[in-house]
Amino acid sequence: MQALKPASMLSYQLIRSAKRKTIGLQVKHGKIIIRAPKFVSDKEVANIVNAKSTWLQNKVAEQNNLPRYSNNHYQENSKLLIKGELKTLHITYGLFPEVILDQDFIIVTISNRTKIKAIDNAELKEKQVKKQLEDWLKQQTSNYVDENLSLQAEKIGVLPKSFKVRLYKSRWGSCNSRAELSFSSLLAMTPNWVIDYVIVHELCHLQHMNHSREFWQLVELNFPNYLLAKAWLKSHQHQLYWPNI
Repeated sequence: MQALKPASMLSYQLIRSAKRKTIGLQVKHGKIIIRAPKFVSDKEVANIVNAKSTWLQNKVAEQNNLPRYSNNHYQENSKLLIKGELKTLHITYGLFPEVILDQDFIIVTISNRTKIKAIDNAELKEKQVKKQLEDWLKQQTSNYVDENLSLQAEKIGVLPKSFKVRLYKSRWGSCNSRAELSFSSLLAMTPNWVIDYVIVHELCHLQHMNHSREFWQLVELNFPNYLLAKAWLKSHQHQLYWPNI
């Protein structure tokens, strides 16, 4: 369940979960997100938000002042974070649709079959570019996870049943009790070593389905630089964004 709730001068999105035991506060893309157990009342949530209002307001202001690389994700000369580096989007037309990463550029080729419609319809062109980029990001992430998941799993001593890659905008990965892992296709926007951290993180959940001290000890044992990876994701949060059209 999701809703926007006011607290003093602040508005926030409240997400409740039956599995959650504590209240979590997050500021993402300048928006406040509160995750709370179902048994906690709205008043209790509001009191916590009010108590943390100064910190939350500072985080919102900080993120709103960051450069927004996502405003024109799908237009010529847009700046996209790919594999941890900013690339310039170049759109062209050709026989087949494709996406090519070339030094400082990411080149999206739109099929000649849709060229006339795309030229005359800016929104259609952006939608086509968006779809091709999404498919490419998903394939890049799938390839990397496929190549590295079993290696990390063997090192940790766990056996995942399967994995899938989808366009998740609010999480990097997940693991369920059936040993099925999920990863966000947007991981292709991050460096490989950050993807390695996310892989290790989710694999460690096969031994600890929580974020206990034992869980983080297992993560650190298998990925000593996990704090650097978490810090990289946090510091680049404003760029790791996939807007709708």
